[in-house]
Amino acid sequence: MKKHLFLKWCLATLITLVVIFLTLIVAQNQALSVSPVAKVMVGVIVLVYTIATAYCATLCWQTDQALEDLEQSDGWTEKNREAIREFLRKMGHKADQVSFAANECPYIGLLGAITGIFFFMTSSLGTGFDPNHIKEVMSDSLTGIGIAFIPTIAGVFFRIILSWEHYMITHEVESALKGFTPGRNYVRPAQT
Repeated sequence: MKKHLFLKWCLATLITLVVIFLTLIVAQNQALSVSPVAKVMVGVIVLVYTIATAYCATLCWQTDQALEDLEQSDGWTEKNREAIREFLRKMGHKADQVSFAANECPYIGLLGAITGIFFFMTSSLGTGFDPNHIKEVMSDSLTGIGIAFIPTIAGVFFRIILSWEHYMITHEVESALKGFTPGRNYVRPAQT
């Protein structure tokens, strides 16, 4: 029982967890001083990633099983092989949901950054617009604005990972389906 696609997903997830762990170790002080809005938005992004990557894992497992069945379908009827091909097409379509989640992660991060900057600026500036007070607030807020972009960075990072996972599934499905024509079996590439 070969599960190459699922193993690729495991590798991508392991790399992601290692990068997150190393980032949290290196930037431990910044992670603790992040604004509550940024923490909430990063939490939402991590939740979206967790759900999408778990869904991707099930798609990888199911696609691997279908590919294995397709490779062993030499004695099967054309109707059975076509059913497997149709299932693989559906897997490619379902993988688009992972792509959708990937595309939304940076927007959630931007929403966190904009909201954090808005709350920070309105609470710091108050209602007065004295130029000296604004200069003081702006110089003190540069660190805060840098922290406000952490959700955006997290969103872009998780977009890259989820896009990679989406590509893995669609690439496997498309390459498997290219080896088929009506009335013919799967054409396995020659092994060297």
